[in-house]
Amino acid sequence: MLKIAEFDLLKDDSYTDAILSRLQEDYATEEEIEDGCCYEVSIQDIKFRCAYTDDEMRGIIRTCVKIMKELIDINANGYTKEKFDSYDAFGEESDNSPEHFGKMLDRCKDYETEKLNLLIAEMAEYTRVGGAWFMFIAAPGFRHVIYAIFERMLDDSDDEDMWFSCLYFLIRGAMKMHSDEI
Repeated sequence: MLKIAEFDLLKDDSYTDAILSRLQEDYATEEEIEDGCCYEVSIQDIKFRCAYTDDEMRGIIRTCVKIMKELIDINANGYTKEKFDSYDAFGEESDNSPEHFGKMLDRCKDYETEKLNLLIAEMAEYTRVGGAWFMFIAAPGFRHVIYAIFERMLDDSDDEDMWFSCLYFLIRGAMKMHSDEI
């Protein structure tokens, strides 16, 4: 996991702009908003529409990079795949019930740090969500995306391509925080 940690993506705006450009190529619609784009995005077979300014998208991208780096730090500080797998709160993995989702959030508490929680709150500012919507819908949904990424990262810590696909997935998960399903 150290390879991506060595990149100083937070100080390199050309990288942020390259990701923003790729997102616009992949998901921007013809509909325009002032200083930004409307997007039609899919994540795990869920299609949604959202609109963000370019500055909001840059903030989302930078915060997602910070989250990825925090996940690297959590793993580097001793949180292993074995520990992740040993948390026996789940039972049947394919269960989509509210109880199953709640158990997943309980597992997240096992590895979440104060910094990670602050980054999730920072993401709420860029995605313009707050209050009850943030507490009950947006934040748990985004934590689910982080959970899926963290589980994947623990499996394959040396695959640099996987890291970048996880970053792209995380950005789409963040975009979903303020969206309408289609």
